[in-house]
Amino acid sequence: MDRWSTAERLCGLAGGDLAQHGRFGLLHLREAQALRRGRVGVWQGEEGPRAYLTTVIRVPLDLAERVRAAALPAAAARPDGHYLYPADALHITLANLDRYADLPLERLAETLADRVADAPPITFTLRGLAVARHTVYVRAYAQPAPALLALRASILRELGSEPPRQEPLRIAVSNVVRFRCADLTAVLPAVRAHRNACFGSFPLHRVELVRTDKVLSAAGTELLAAFDTGP
Repeated sequence: MDRWSTAERLCGLAGGDLAQHGRFGLLHLREAQALRRGRVGVWQGEEGPRAYLTTVIRVPLDLAERVRAAALPAAAARPDGHYLYPADALHITLANLDRYADLPLERLAETLADRVADAPPITFTLRGLAVARHTVYVRAYAQPAPALLALRASILRELGSEPPRQEPLRIAVSNVVRFRCADLTAVLPAVRAHRNACFGSFPLHRVELVRTDKVLSAAGTELLAAFDTGP
């Protein structure tokens, strides 16, 4: 087990909100190291075929506009190679379902409807811009933090598998800018200026099942079904 896996396990042992803060800190350290070593990767395109089967939680437009405005200087720092998400495309991924793409849509819809309806109230607070590889994202702090993990895990279990041990989605983020370049040095000051900014909170009301491209573009996204939380 490498040091990052060990650190992730220690965050998990902390539990609750402390684990969530620890995981965001761990992500920051890991991505800062990747940036220093020039291992940020390069994003190759804006829109593509509807290649991903996934579930998303859309950020309300008023909050999305605030986040997008804060990220504009970061995008402008690399005018020759970025994609700034439209406000209506900002989202949090709940669970990627590519591994279940061969299941009947009715089976997926039934599972999601049951699990989302049974979920306890969850609120997301959007706070702080950060950089991960070729992306600027906003942190989405879930409250209570264990409820989001439990919802995600219950969906995967009912569909027939346990969450991966190295589950990458133990925290929630919404990507705001993607870059087609490896050098993000010019982007960092603009991101740091908003690293503690609070953009507002919103409750989980709806989860969408979509077949989409990498950026949830209007042209590349097909809405398959939507599921509301219980009363």
